Amino acid sequence: MKSAFTYKVILMASVGFAAGMFIGILITASSVTAAVNDGSLYLCAPEFISFMGKPLAAFAVQALLSGVLGAVGMGGAAVYSIDEWSVLKATVTHFIPTVIVYFLVAGFLRWFDLKNITEWILMLSIFISMYLMIWLMQYLSLKLQISEINRELQEYKAAGSE
Repeated sequence: MKSAFTYKVILMASVGFAAGMFIGILITASSVTAAVNDGSLYLCAPEFISFMGKPLAAFAVQALLSGVLGAVGMGGAAVYSIDEWSVLKATVTHFIPTVIVYFLVAGFLRWFDLKNITEWILMLSIFISMYLMIWLMQYLSLKLQISEINRELQEYKAAGSE
């Protein structure tokens, strides 16, 4: 059983890494380019490029760290498949490491000003909003699947009693 769980974590983390890289680049490029609004395309925060010294190095590090964020978020979601755990326990166990990694990555990549409490609150609000949206979509999807399984079981029982 543990090996199946480990395999699931590795598979989900791998997919999450690729998705995290793509989403991190896409969101950063669109938000930073819109915020700077000087007609140039920015793939990283200018502060991070300045910190790294070279745009290509900044882009590579950002892509890797965005991938790590995706791997933690998606790989960690495997805890929802632990049958013995409640939804609350799985959610808390997934949320805490994910939000910690998010803030470490976002702060290092200069996605927000570490010295500005308003930006901390804004970033936390964005994270929680996105987390709740994804959580709710997953929850409703699972609930729909369970309803479908129950419906099929009822049909099977009804067909068997005839």
